[in-house]
Amino acid sequence: MFAVPRRFARAAIVLALVVRAGGASAGPGTLDRLADTLVDRARPSLDRIATLDVGVAVSAPWPRLAGDLSELVSSRLRALGARSVVKGGGDSAWARANGLERVVRITVDAQGPTLRASGAVVALSGGLWSDESETRAHLYAEAPLDAELKAYLPGPLQPPGAWQARGLLAGDLDVLALDVGDTDGDGRAEIVAATASELVAFDLVADASGARLVERWRARLDGRLAAQRPRADVATVAVEAGAVSAHASPFADGVRRAGKSAEPARGYRLRGVGTCELEPGVDWFTPASCGVAATELPERFWTAASLKRADSSTAMAAIVPGPAGGTLWLRLGAAPPIAVRGVGAQLALATLDRGEVVVTSDPVEPGEPDAVVVRALAPAAAVLHRVERLPGQVRALATGDVDGDGQPELIAAVRDDAARKTELWIIR
Repeated sequence: MFAVPRRFARAAIVLALVVRAGGASAGPGTLDRLADTLVDRARPSLDRIATLDVGVAVSAPWPRLAGDLSELVSSRLRALGARSVVKGGGDSAWARANGLERVVRITVDAQGPTLRASGAVVALSGGLWSDESETRAHLYAEAPLDAELKAYLPGPLQPPGAWQARGLLAGDLDVLALDVGDTDGDGRAEIVAATASELVAFDLVADASGARLVERWRARLDGRLAAQRPRADVATVAVEAGAVSAHASPFADGVRRAGKSAEPARGYRLRGVGTCELEPGVDWFTPASCGVAATELPERFWTAASLKRADSSTAMAAIVPGPAGGTLWLRLGAAPPIAVRGVGAQLALATLDRGEVVVTSDPVEPGEPDAVVVRALAPAAAVLHRVERLPGQVRALATGDVDGDGQPELIAAVRDDAARKTELWIIR
């Protein structure tokens, strides 16, 4: 899997809210304050609100909570002067069908003693018939699970089917790329991380003391130094048929490691795309550098991947660099590509037990908390889940069955430069 530069400028605050009309209203209290916080964070992205048709969609495992929060957010947007507020499904196809210009999407979940609401404000920037959308603001709010909120939550606080995420310490390892696969023939997959100078393989071990990462092996990346390095270090790593192929930009050649033997290898391996070469002095690729027709990928990209789908078609995704963050470029089968603006540089495609997904990071500045954003691999690319406020920046993404239960997980390498530590987050 490919990981790219760590420097991003936040394009804009991204807010995803889809406004619903009607429904019961909660009285003043914790849920009201939660709605106030979300709308306050959305306001900068709702310029010209008196001329906007806004949609609000709240997704939560608890229908009454979703309905009440949806109505609270909607009423506040009406009070701000929105031309119209519509409650509904929340995806781009629904928004365009209703002639909406902004969609506010909110996802609510409970983790421990806290209720969390996260989302984004999405602008349908190209008009009714355009496939392009742009994230204008990120939303996040949380509140303690007091008596008012607990009344909304019958049954367990972690409902069946809820997403789960946990971070495991990987030490002071400046990860640039990740992949998952069985590298030693024991029938169990390892997590392989690449830095600018070495490869490190981990097992995920669970015992009475809890889950932790155990280092299995470590190998240097060395050889001839590259004649010209990009603006930021770049690396790729791929595990295929038990062999590990990796390349880091400080070196002219990559390496292919099978067992304990290693040999030089050319290029940067991008999953499902092929072997690519960096353009001189920069940190992005072009289709020609991968031996791919120019019509099959964007003119330039930080990373790309493809996925064979259940219907035998192929999905192709890439992250296109931009001055204020990246754009997710997504082609599903023979359909024209769609673009989702305001994403980070990291990318993964996967088939999970929940369905086919495309996963990205957020465009954040150094030192800001990052997020992992999971979208449906579908024309609207609707957000299914966000893992918010990670303790650092997402430097790499991968997928694979790391706990041996037969179902793949998402893995994110999250780097805190100030604390000189990296955590591997397991998301499922």
